[in-house]
Amino acid sequence: MNRTTVPNEPACAPPAPLDAGAAASEPHIAACRRAWQLLCAAGMPTLADAPVLAADPLLADALQDAFNAGRLPGALIEAEIRRALLDGPRDATLLAAVLLAAVALDRFRGGRRAMLLADACAVRARHDDARAVAGAVLRAHATLILSRCAPLREAALLQAEACRLEAGRPDTLARNAVLWTGVRLLCGAPLAELLHYADAIRQSVPFGNVSVATSQLDSRIALFRALADGPRTPYLPTVPADAMQFGCWLGSLQAAWLRGDTGAARAALAAARQLVTPLTPPCELLPYHLFGALTLARLDHVPGATAALRVHRRALQAWARRASDVAGAMALLALAVEQDAVGAGRALTAYERAAAQAQSAGQAWIAALAWEGAAGLCARNGLAGALPGYRKLALNAWRDWGAHGRVRDLMQAWDATPAAPDHDQQTRAARAGTVGELGITIAHEVNQPLAAILLHAAAARRWLRRGQPDTTRALEALEQITACGRQAGDIVRSVRGLARREGEAASMFALDTAVGEVAQLLRALMVRQNVQLETRLLLPERQIHASRAQIQQVLINLLLNAIEALACVSDRPRRIVLESVPAGPALVELRVRDNGPGIAPADRERIFDALYSTKPHGTGVGLSISRAIVEAHGGRIEYTAAEPHGALFRVVLPVRSIASVVPPSESRDHA
Repeated sequence: MNRTTVPNEPACAPPAPLDAGAAASEPHIAACRRAWQLLCAAGMPTLADAPVLAADPLLADALQDAFNAGRLPGALIEAEIRRALLDGPRDATLLAAVLLAAVALDRFRGGRRAMLLADACAVRARHDDARAVAGAVLRAHATLILSRCAPLREAALLQAEACRLEAGRPDTLARNAVLWTGVRLLCGAPLAELLHYADAIRQSVPFGNVSVATSQLDSRIALFRALADGPRTPYLPTVPADAMQFGCWLGSLQAAWLRGDTGAARAALAAARQLVTPLTPPCELLPYHLFGALTLARLDHVPGATAALRVHRRALQAWARRASDVAGAMALLALAVEQDAVGAGRALTAYERAAAQAQSAGQAWIAALAWEGAAGLCARNGLAGALPGYRKLALNAWRDWGAHGRVRDLMQAWDATPAAPDHDQQTRAARAGTVGELGITIAHEVNQPLAAILLHAAAARRWLRRGQPDTTRALEALEQITACGRQAGDIVRSVRGLARREGEAASMFALDTAVGEVAQLLRALMVRQNVQLETRLLLPERQIHASRAQIQQVLINLLLNAIEALACVSDRPRRIVLESVPAGPALVELRVRDNGPGIAPADRERIFDALYSTKPHGTGVGLSISRAIVEAHGGRIEYTAAEPHGALFRVVLPVRSIASVVPPSESRDHA
């Protein structure tokens, strides 16, 4: 992320305090408080249980229009609750009660009573006498109640039912599509699914129907298309600026941030801030806080930007405590950009934690934003060694989500468009093999503490250069530098030990110790790829006579292949099991099992052949060299299909006898 100095706010949207929206709706909140107190004083009568006395289409339309716009109709809610307590409920009472329950949850600590009231209204709305408001009640229940206190997918199912009931109203249909894609976005749905659904709904809206809701949907479609296909003509709202609702400004905020227009993003953020109410759906409120934090993090020398960023971060952390699967990654990313903005040394680690959490939750687009942030931090701090790795992770995350247009934009901005490799490049790539892949991992692990050292050093300089030097904080930064230096030294010593043993002759060594070293070396890579590693080492006392480095090379080859095979798995947790077990009186067995797609039957007979690969860009040398090493030690390597899916590689080795050891130079040449 590149920061931009913005001296003045654009004229189209003057800056507003963060509580501007709350201040504007305070009379309506007070009215809702009185209505809630009336219900509580009356013993919380279940209005939804009583027969509906009559229909009130005018009131129902007024409440629904306010709900669609995210406005809080406090006076209407209070008046209807007062009347219903005296005369009995109408159909519009159900919608008023659900909206009141949402306000009570957000502002009055309504808790269980508010949820029970909303649930009862949703059940009652399905009756024939409430058909006119059924869709609006179910949508309000799904987007305002369930999404705050239940799994988001459960809320999405109820919202789908509301969409079917409200299909006859074009404006509501368009608004439903915006909210539905917002919910599915938080659930981690692929970009292609979101775009297809939004397109289908837009085509079903009658031609010429232009409204705020259709403008929001058009904005959402334009954003999705730009991410999926690349730059297009910027979307221009078809409604006046003073009539744009929260969803319109949110779309403008996201689009402006993604194209790097910090001034426009800041203007949209200021406008959206004034429209936040207790009826703002969480599927819009959470991205608002996230992109608000991302926008403010880009501002240098703008008074109040850091404090405003902190407000967004705290809001996301509050949401993460209630729904960690939905908001956890966003909260971590907001924390990372806040630490980045103030120059904290922990920012790089925070970006990685955010990306790992997002990948675990299936939110590829949040992981991509986190990797972009890490790349931006490296670029600004001159961490050239780590920069390519983080950029690659960002591009891969966007590709995983289907945002190929964003990939092209970033590659152009980073001037990283790959050139076609010549024959010599292909030859060098083939010879790199395992060493090259492992080298990337090692470089990343070393760059982590080095990056932290640079950032802590910069922080120490800032504390010491102040008018009144803060020696306490400077010493804390120096202590962090010492700790990071030890961490880097430990990594280097581990890798040096592995490299030193490469040229050693066969010797006796503890097998489980050697296997554990490999697992530790690759564990961080697995965490970044969202792969769970389970080790079952059952030979703590068993020693074998072999080349330690070459046996470890075989394991590294197998584990890297498993990690790569799991990259395409998204419907189940990615898992690798690494085992050591006895295989007889004088035999031991190593097993590497993954739950990936496995190997096609047609390829199983050839996977150990030299230069044969099932991967698009594979060299075809890893498994052939592994087989040569194992057979030279008097053992064998086999593949079998794992159940219910995946691959299982078994390496059987003798404990003491050894035929001959592959010369180290030969294995290095092929690796």
